[in-house]
Amino acid sequence: MGTPSINMFLGSPDFLRAVVSETVRNSASAETVAAELTEEQLNWKPSADRWSIAQCLEHLSFATNSFEKYFEAALTRGRARAAAGGSAGYKPTIMGGWLAKHVSPESARKLSAPKILRPAASSNIRGSLEMFLQQQDRFLEFVRRSEGIDYNKTRLRSPVTPLVRYSLADAFVITVLHGQRHLAQAQHVREMTEFPRT
Repeated sequence: MGTPSINMFLGSPDFLRAVVSETVRNSASAETVAAELTEEQLNWKPSADRWSIAQCLEHLSFATNSFEKYFEAALTRGRARAAAGGSAGYKPTIMGGWLAKHVSPESARKLSAPKILRPAASSNIRGSLEMFLQQQDRFLEFVRRSEGIDYNKTRLRSPVTPLVRYSLADAFVITVLHGQRHLAQAQHVREMTEFPRT
């Protein structure tokens, strides 16, 4: 599984198509990671303070879901403004670009998940893959509905803190790269020698 960075979005001639493509890729990666695993295997944790595959998927579902009302409000505001001409390239805000780089899978910086986005601490999470895939489909709806909107100028609030604001385009990039980061983490768990094979 490759690890795209913010640069691939900066250099894309069609930003929304790149977001859709990488989102579909994330869904396929999740299906590969969870392929043929039992719920017990999905819930296996390397240690008490490290996440299982199910926790990674649940965290990503929570994170994407937390954006929904902000996406909806941003799309409403964006449509009330002049339409964007053509397929505008991605122009990150200072805050949005910084966050995108830090949640990217290539970032070595360890980040603590905000309390509202933390997965269940138990080892009994059910339907984590299905939950993630359904949330991915919801996210894709918002991305496709942003066609014609100036997503670089349309702002929204961070679902984690009202003090942080960035663009709709930033939010799309953050969602994709954050997904790549934790799907790589889940893949690493599956590849550990201690991972239960039966």
